[in-house]
Amino acid sequence: MKEPFDYSIVPYTFGLCAAEECPRATTCLRHIALEYAPAERVFLSIMNPNRLKAMKSACDYYRSNEKVRYARGFMRTISALTVRVADTFRYRMIEYMGRKNYYLKRRGDMNLSPVEQRRIIAVAKELGVSLDEYFDGYVEDYNWG
Repeated sequence: MKEPFDYSIVPYTFGLCAAEECPRATTCLRHIALEYAPAERVFLSIMNPNRLKAMKSACDYYRSNEKVRYARGFMRTISALTVRVADTFRYRMIEYMGRKNYYLKRRGDMNLSPVEQRRIIAVAKELGVSLDEYFDGYVEDYNWG
């Protein structure tokens, strides 16, 4: 059975695709989102049809409808840091994510992508932190980015 799709979770600026003849349309998040767009939405952010016609090879804009495992918060890692290395960890993460995103992601208000998860674990291990679990929780979500 096909999983129901909730259009309300689609980010407002997420580009949609109307390429019906695309061989990957059935698994492309951009095409699926367009199929579920409500009739009340008069204007949508959609890919330029001329751009679609001009593409000769695989689509650079394809987004798989497979859900990704995102982490939520890394206060466990913060708590395991010694006072001596806590500042180093924080400075490296702020340099990597930016100050605002660091604090939002640290407390779990923003998802951590698999790439960000690997980076956090690598820096923590480099600073001597070895844990069974580095993150506070996990969620399954689409990769809108």
